[in-house]
Amino acid sequence: MTLIEHTSHLEKQFTVSGYVVNAAADQVLLVHHRKLAKWLPPGGHVDPDETPQAAVVREVLEETGIHAVVRPQPSIYLEVDGTKEAQLDLPTSMSYQLIPERPGEPAHIHLDMAFVLDVTGEETVNFAADEVHGAGWFSLADVMELDTFPSVRAISRSLLADPALIRA
Repeated sequence: MTLIEHTSHLEKQFTVSGYVVNAAADQVLLVHHRKLAKWLPPGGHVDPDETPQAAVVREVLEETGIHAVVRPQPSIYLEVDGTKEAQLDLPTSMSYQLIPERPGEPAHIHLDMAFVLDVTGEETVNFAADEVHGAGWFSLADVMELDTFPSVRAISRSLLADPALIRA
C-alpha cells in the first residue's frame, strides 16, 4: 500500500513553498522552521481567498521581508476556438507530505506546491522572529550541509547547479 492509499482518509490542506533565487542565481533563500527545526523554503497554507501564486509571494514577504515574483513555468496554452481559460503559473513540483499528529492537531496531509521565485528588490533578509527562527541566503554547497529534507536539496540543486553537472 502506498502512502497516498494509506492516508486517503486524512484531511488534505494546500500549502506552498517558495524557492527564492538571488539575482546572481547562486543562492537560495531558506528559513529555519520553528516546529520542524529544519531549514526549508519560506511557505505556508493557501488561504481560502487566494491563489497558490499569491500565497507563496505573501508567505515569502511575511517570513523574510523579501519581495519576489513567481518565475513562470512552461504550460499548455488554453485557448481553443477563441476562448481561453485563466491560467495559473505551474509549480516546479508538487508533493504529498504526511504531517504527523501533534498535541491539539491530528495527522493530516499537505499538498505542497513548490514555486521558484525571483527577487524584485533588495536582497537583505528581515526575518519574522514570530514565524521562523532565522533566514538567510545559501549556496548549493551550504544547502547540501544543512539539516533539511532531501526534496529541498534536490530542488536547490536543480536551481543552483551547473546544468552540465546534474545527473538525470
